[in-house]
Amino acid sequence: MEPPDLNTATPGDVTVQLTAAQKEVMISGKKVLAETYNGSLVGPTLHAVPGQRVTLKLKNNLDTATNLHFHGMHLSPKGSADNIMLSAQPGQTLTYHLDIPANQAPGTYWYHDHEMCFRDGESMPGMEMSSRNGESMPGMEMSSAPAKARCNGTESQIGAGLSGTIIVGDSRESLPPAYRGITAHTLALKDAQISGSSSIVYPDGILEPASPTVRLVNGQYRPTLNVKAGETQLWRIANEGYAILYDLQLDGGSFTVINQDGIPSAAPTRATHLRVPPGRRLDVLVTAGAPGSTWLRTLAHETGTEGDGDVYPDTTLMKINVKKGGGSEGSAAAGGPSGMATAPRIAGPLPGSEPDLSGEPIAQSRSVALSDDGGNNFWINGKLFDMKKPTFKKPATLGTVEEWTLTNTSGHDHPFHLHIAPFQVLSVNGRAQPPADYMDTVSVPHAVNGKAGKVVIRIRFTDFTGVWIFHCHITGHEDNGMMGYVNVVAADSTV
Repeated sequence: MEPPDLNTATPGDVTVQLTAAQKEVMISGKKVLAETYNGSLVGPTLHAVPGQRVTLKLKNNLDTATNLHFHGMHLSPKGSADNIMLSAQPGQTLTYHLDIPANQAPGTYWYHDHEMCFRDGESMPGMEMSSRNGESMPGMEMSSAPAKARCNGTESQIGAGLSGTIIVGDSRESLPPAYRGITAHTLALKDAQISGSSSIVYPDGILEPASPTVRLVNGQYRPTLNVKAGETQLWRIANEGYAILYDLQLDGGSFTVINQDGIPSAAPTRATHLRVPPGRRLDVLVTAGAPGSTWLRTLAHETGTEGDGDVYPDTTLMKINVKKGGGSEGSAAAGGPSGMATAPRIAGPLPGSEPDLSGEPIAQSRSVALSDDGGNNFWINGKLFDMKKPTFKKPATLGTVEEWTLTNTSGHDHPFHLHIAPFQVLSVNGRAQPPADYMDTVSVPHAVNGKAGKVVIRIRFTDFTGVWIFHCHITGHEDNGMMGYVNVVAADSTV
């Protein structure tokens, strides 16, 4: 039930290819037209190791412009790296050159379309557009879309299927020796809304997060995962959908969270359920109980106040069959409850975890206000995204730490995502968070009785100057204005 692998993990430099194309896929025994990478509804898993160069060729066989964002990866926003200003037109091949940093944390990341739909002559400050024979050259960018070219945005392309997993290194290596050889599974969560013409609603209609939807694990409807009694496994959970939060529960069991958004935990914790907004990834340990079966499900939840947020029902996602033998001889296998038992306790901090920034000097404090008009306009600091105007006049400086206060005056939650680097969450609605809470996507709570939801984060700007994008990861909100950027400059800059 695993997604296909694009490559195997090797220390040497690699060249791989993704082909974006429409293709019929099977969902619960039914043929459905989707947008795929290499023919798979969940794109093939890219494996990389720290210090490696990955050359990735994106061949566009769609009838719309497309590109890639390497979500959570610490890569340059310029040239042919994690540059969302690049765009491959139908029939073109766009080449990315990804220099994986030697200190890139081992964990789970993902890739997806992030098409900006620029028109001819448009670009962001400092972003030049050029091309060579339909294929990008090192440090160069593809040409922007001609004025009459069709361009579907990020929501439609991720919603139609264009996303996949990236695994850097192996997060099991940060665990105590007894856990380094355990079985690992990738669980890519996404959903599909099927139209009357047996395609994912694009291009047939409009995605609506609250509409009836088919919840999928690795592109499959209610698949089965087999585990041996007493066995502990690592599950790499990634929400690779376009808009919908998952509130995960393992019936009769719990999770030990060892890695969030690719960052090893400073304080691994056990949890009975996991809230996973779009874009989030969690590496967790689970331990099977006695033989039997149980379910991984997403609990019923609302994303906002009545009439504003979306309402989702309790839904089973994946059946877990626990079989006899092969696991440890502990109480879980020998006489505990059937299904999943309590997950193990792991002491932190784990190697590769990030330092606590709460005592660091702050170079600047900034405010990011998320709001909307109740329709199709979504704002940051009262403005729709403008590619020619940074959200803040004053740039950030490499090597400094900033504190940002994220507020949400709307009636529904907004998952806030920052490109290029993770951040530490200091507080949520005034409640202090543990230092382990590093992530690159955080859900900013909705307003209650007129009081805005608030999250305070700290960010260390390292390595890369240029445009650092941030936005709501409900992609329809992003496409309709809830996106911004900060310019990052070198310490000796006179800007």
